[in-house]
Amino acid sequence: MVTVLGVVHPLTQEATLQASHPSVPRLCSRQPGWGSSLVSNERRSLLRWSGSGVVVALAAKASSARKTRKPRLPVQPGTVTAPRTVPDSIPVPPYMLPGGPRSIEDGFPIHEFTNGTGDEKHIEIKTPEQIEAMRPACKLARKTLEFAGRLVKPGVTTESIDAAVHDFIVSNGAYPSPLGYLGFPKAVCTSVNDVIAHGIPDSRKLEDGDIVNIDVTVFLNGYHGDTSSMFYAGRPSKSAQVLCETTRRAMNAAIKICGPGKDFRDIGRAIKEGIDGTNYYCSTKLTGHGIGNYFHGKPTIIPFLNNIDQGLMKPGMTFTIEPVIVENNDNTAMLREDGWTLQTKKGSWTAQFEHTVLITEKGFEVLTGPSVDYRGIAREQLGLPAKSSKH
Repeated sequence: MVTVLGVVHPLTQEATLQASHPSVPRLCSRQPGWGSSLVSNERRSLLRWSGSGVVVALAAKASSARKTRKPRLPVQPGTVTAPRTVPDSIPVPPYMLPGGPRSIEDGFPIHEFTNGTGDEKHIEIKTPEQIEAMRPACKLARKTLEFAGRLVKPGVTTESIDAAVHDFIVSNGAYPSPLGYLGFPKAVCTSVNDVIAHGIPDSRKLEDGDIVNIDVTVFLNGYHGDTSSMFYAGRPSKSAQVLCETTRRAMNAAIKICGPGKDFRDIGRAIKEGIDGTNYYCSTKLTGHGIGNYFHGKPTIIPFLNNIDQGLMKPGMTFTIEPVIVENNDNTAMLREDGWTLQTKKGSWTAQFEHTVLITEKGFEVLTGPSVDYRGIAREQLGLPAKSSKH
């Protein structure tokens, strides 16, 4: 799950959300739970969610695929049902327990590695025992994501996908991390078409040609595992395919530069190099984040050019890389009244992919890998022959 970048000090001229996009409302305190509220205080300047891109030629060119996307109105919210329950036997994350320490400014759970507090270079280095304890959560997150992606079809509601995913996570002895986090009401985020991030599953039926990001985080064995992928409902337009594949490759480019001794700013540079000269924009509203027995923490993984010195990557660090790429060089954003759903103001479509990454002695390991073959799932559901896909 991505972190919303509220107010960013010396990054770049692009990175001052409140200054350059005053139309984006400020949201502060919210009921205890999870999330991506936009924050206004400068002490907590680097907080929540992500973005990215790299233009590519797609290998899959089904002759029946539409070359251009039919005009479509911005996604409208449907009805959101009440939160589902979790059996008492399932251990819950610390932020769901009463009396836990929270920020008085925005209600965020506070822990040793909370973003925007103290030294930004104070990043957790996990022991081998902690890493092994974290693996089951990451493995289940990946398994859950593929399960969710296979449910995406025209006529299906994101509410029904959420319900099935909720039951799947719980049946595996885990807690769906988003549920109740700063008041978020569902088990997963489902962001359709022009929704940038944090879409709340609801009664809207997916239409043929829609694209949807499903963002899964699970809490198992005392640790979180976080991953997301795009999926197609029915037959996507070629422009939608290119947007999605560009974003996936941007994430992979950022992952590949990771390793001990690498500067965290290299992630933003790798993504920028991939989208220079294209019609795509890497969202500066969202970031990746450190992860472990906490949902969000240091480091803040900034997917665009910045000059924030967070030190160098070291073995044992774990964090998410989750770029959001927007078509039409569209840098607009608005926050719905639900306080969660971030959406483009011009109806431009977006895509996002995410993995949880571990820095090792020799490089990196994708703890939530391998990537879900979202294109293969789409072809399978359309009854098309399988194609080799390099993920």
